[in-house]
Amino acid sequence: MGSWGDPLPTVSSSAADAESQDPDSTNHLESEAPRDYFLKFAYIVDLDSDTADKFLQLFGTKGVKRVLCPINYPESPTRFTHCEQVLGEGALDRGTYYWEVEIIEGWVSVGVMAEDFSPQEPYDRGRLGRNAHSCCLQWNGRSFSIWFHGLEAPLPHPFSPTVGICLEYADRALAFYAVRDGKMSLLRRLKASRARRSGTPASPIDPFQSRLDSHFAGLFTRRLKPAFFLESVDAHLQIGPLKKSCISVLKRR
Repeated sequence: MGSWGDPLPTVSSSAADAESQDPDSTNHLESEAPRDYFLKFAYIVDLDSDTADKFLQLFGTKGVKRVLCPINYPESPTRFTHCEQVLGEGALDRGTYYWEVEIIEGWVSVGVMAEDFSPQEPYDRGRLGRNAHSCCLQWNGRSFSIWFHGLEAPLPHPFSPTVGICLEYADRALAFYAVRDGKMSLLRRLKASRARRSGTPASPIDPFQSRLDSHFAGLFTRRLKPAFFLESVDAHLQIGPLKKSCISVLKRR
C-alpha cells in the first residue's frame, strides 16, 4: 500500500481454500483473535474507478471521498448512477478473504455486493444493504448497524475507525470486526442459522435473522466484490490500516 500504510500479505486462492477447511478456522473467526491470524486471509483491495459514482473523488486506488461537484468520469456500464458507491476490483467466489477499511470522516457503509448487480438501480433499491444482492456495516455518525435486504440490525459497539471485514465462502458467512492495537473485536458475524428440528420450541422471532435465514445464503451463489457507500457529503474512507500522519494529510485535502 506504499506510503499510506503497512502492506498486508497476500494469500492465494488455494491457501485460502485450505484455511477455510481447517476445523478450527470458524472458531477463530467467531471470537476475539489477534489481527495476525486474519492476515493469513488478507486480500488487497483496489478501488475500481470505472464503478465510482460521479460524486466520489478517488485518491489513487485506496482512498475515496464524497464531494459536492460532480467529476467528469468517462462513461462506463459499471458506473453507479444513483448512489454514491464504488466497488473493489476483482471478484471473490471461494475461500476466505479479509480486508480493512479506515473510516476517516462522515457516514460510511462497507460490505460486499454481487458482481452482477445493476449499478443503474434507483437510490432506494441500489444502496448497499437495501437489497438481496449486498450486505454492509453502516456507521451513521452515532452508532454502527448492519443492513441486509432492506432491514437494519443496530449494534451496541462504540465507534472504531478501523473496521475489518472477513468473507467466508465455505461457511457462507460475513463478519465485521473493530480493529484496535493489533486485536480484533467481533461486531457481528452474519450467517443463516440451521433449520430448527421438528418438535423443538421456536425461539422468539427476530425479523433480521429471519431475513438472513431466507436469503443470506443466496449471496454466496454469486461472485462478490468489496463495496463502499459514502452516505454524507465529505464522507471519507481509506482502504487498509493507516498511520495517524496519513489520516491528518488526507483530512486536509
